[in-house]
Amino acid sequence: MKIIVSDFDGTLFGDDFEENRKAINDFVHRGNLFIIATGRAMNYLAEDLSMIDLECEYYICNDGAVIFDKYFNVLYRKDINQNVVRPIYYLLKDDDNMLETFIDTSHGYVTDTSKCANGIIARPYDKDAALVTLDVILRKYPEVHGYMSTNWINLFDKEVSKKAAIDYLVDTYHYNPSDIYTIGDGMNDFQMIEAYQGYLLPHSMKDLMPVAKGTVSSIKELITLLDQETEEEEEW
Repeated sequence: MKIIVSDFDGTLFGDDFEENRKAINDFVHRGNLFIIATGRAMNYLAEDLSMIDLECEYYICNDGAVIFDKYFNVLYRKDINQNVVRPIYYLLKDDDNMLETFIDTSHGYVTDTSKCANGIIARPYDKDAALVTLDVILRKYPEVHGYMSTNWINLFDKEVSKKAAIDYLVDTYHYNPSDIYTIGDGMNDFQMIEAYQGYLLPHSMKDLMPVAKGTVSSIKELITLLDQETEEEEEW
């Protein structure tokens, strides 16, 4: 059995999605596993997957802060320390550069700081100014880590990562790490690419290249490559 863990936006979810979907379902039907690892919250991921037949065993959301099984039951979550949720939220909310700020509960976005924060997100007007604010938060609150995506500041508990979520699945369900292959394109994929036989797409960030095993044009091509490896192993 082989396991593919894939980033969603820019990796799985693109112009070649339908070809990838068919290849993934065939891969799973032959006894393998497929896992999505995304920075998205589950509600926004589910919107794009609700009408699609995709065989996925686990959904790693919020960059690893929460894991859902294929039936959308929560298997694991790592929330931000509740003591710092309110001050971080209001630091962002009171910033004139922030258009909107939310607590991500892992099931939706709210403004109630008493709720468990699986993440905190804020959408800025000026990205450069937002990076300064992000640096202030990370220095003042070492309990969290975060990054600036295309449109949002994203904050999570300092121990959260896609790699840590995969580690949890390996430890809990006794998967063989050597059977796990990862594929992504952004810096939030760095640790899982480095730790678990990582592959990149041609448009992936160059900073990922030193830690990747190789580059493929699509998930479909990665599956073809793994099938070839399996055939060679069986012949040997």
